[in-house]
Amino acid sequence: MSFTLALKSPGELDLAQLYREHFDHLRDYLARRLDCRDAGRDAAQEIFLRLLLKPPVETIQNPRAFLLRSGRNLLIDLARLAKTRPLLLPIDDFQDSLPDPVADPARIASARQQLQALAEGIETLPPKCRQVFFLHRFDALTQNEIAAQMGISAKMVEKQLANAMLQLRRLWSKHSAGV
Repeated sequence: MSFTLALKSPGELDLAQLYREHFDHLRDYLARRLDCRDAGRDAAQEIFLRLLLKPPVETIQNPRAFLLRSGRNLLIDLARLAKTRPLLLPIDDFQDSLPDPVADPARIASARQQLQALAEGIETLPPKCRQVFFLHRFDALTQNEIAAQMGISAKMVEKQLANAMLQLRRLWSKHSAGV
């Protein structure tokens, strides 16, 4: 089927008609060339966006051929762009050859010391303060839920949490400073 797609007025293309009649074919053509349906759809949309932003000044005699030629030109542009961009490889391809920063013995030893200091600090908290801290941090209870469970006021829970955090922060500062 060959027909002429005339401009509505000088510089005005019936882009909606062109899209309705040829988008699917153009998308499929580009998807085959790019070996990806999504990339084909994106490329076809790019062509229509370019037409919207800069419509042809002359009447398109064969819209299908025009769009396919535009598609080939876009494929050439994409190939050129791919040559200038650095090749990005998934990090999984190098998983066995990259050093694992978590497995660094010095880092592991330091983390263990920090964890031990934190555990000792929690143990030094007064019993009620420690219980409030555990319920809040490890059981993820709200202050009101802790108050109801322990039979104390929400204000007291807030005070106990503040004391726990202050004491642990002081301990952490001493530990980090090496004191």
